[in-house]
Amino acid sequence: MKSLNRFAWIVLINIFLVIVAGSVVRMTGSGMGCPDWPKCFGYLIPPTDVEQLQWQKGKEFVKGQMIIHEEALWKSNSKFTATESYNPQNWIKYTKHDYAIFNVFHTWTEYINRLFGALLGLFALITMVLAARKWRVNKWFLGLTVFQLFLVLFQAWLGKLTVDTNLNPYMITYHMIGVVVMIAVQLLLLRLIKREEKEISFPAFSFLIKGVAFASTFVMLFQIVLGTQVRQQTDTLFKSGVPRELIADNFDNMFIIHRTFSYSVIASLVFLFANLRKNPRFKKPLSYLFVFTFLEIIAGITMYYFEMQAFAQPIHLLFSLLMFAFFIEIFYRLIPRLSFKK
Repeated sequence: MKSLNRFAWIVLINIFLVIVAGSVVRMTGSGMGCPDWPKCFGYLIPPTDVEQLQWQKGKEFVKGQMIIHEEALWKSNSKFTATESYNPQNWIKYTKHDYAIFNVFHTWTEYINRLFGALLGLFALITMVLAARKWRVNKWFLGLTVFQLFLVLFQAWLGKLTVDTNLNPYMITYHMIGVVVMIAVQLLLLRLIKREEKEISFPAFSFLIKGVAFASTFVMLFQIVLGTQVRQQTDTLFKSGVPRELIADNFDNMFIIHRTFSYSVIASLVFLFANLRKNPRFKKPLSYLFVFTFLEIIAGITMYYFEMQAFAQPIHLLFSLLMFAFFIEIFYRLIPRLSFKK
């Protein structure tokens, strides 16, 4: 059980590392640093210099490797050595999008993000194997780890679609919803492991308290989805030439809804604190939740009033996901029979 618990924690930590890496990718505008998927310009290890993406006499190419030629991406259709002149018959134009720019910083930032994703998949697979060995202890271990591995693969597929569609904002939103589900699944797995390791008994809580905790998780999910749309508005306004200091003045009603719902999150936290603060089981998660909520508010104020979107937005996203994680952890702790053995 200890190995399963250890790798379950590794998977959860890795999920947040992927979130941080993805935030850095978006903060730096590196989302198209690798214009194809799963390789990067057709390479397993991406190029470090633009010369590697240019046609050169005598250079050996393998099938699938790319070059930038006439401001477009071209993929080699076979293995060959470049002759004295460019031969268009050796190349197929890449038509999934028209982005054909190489920036070594953007490329390697996106590549490192993908490496974190690959590590997450590996750890999720190991956790599933360990859960299979505990099949007789609790069948839900295997079910949840199989589902988690599916989510990791599904997220990878969404990542491919995001690149293929040149960072379509809806794909980014779906990506974020998938991350939230992954956090919820992993926390449930950890809670079930905890219950198996040590039988925990505690008094029953009212339906109202459970309902508020449950509703809070959905409000946070709604807030995260709205946040991705507000972020897209920020990017769109900035690209259209609106100065950063005027971006906040040009937000539509989506931002107002996003800000208004934040009050319901605070109200839920105050209610849970008032009703659960005397129970030692909830002292730590409530304390962390207060800290992350405070930091989330500071990050929001920094973005709105100090025009520091590029710096504060990734932090704002990370804290919102941590808040979601602790809200759902509190909900799980409120359910006394969360074991699902049969």
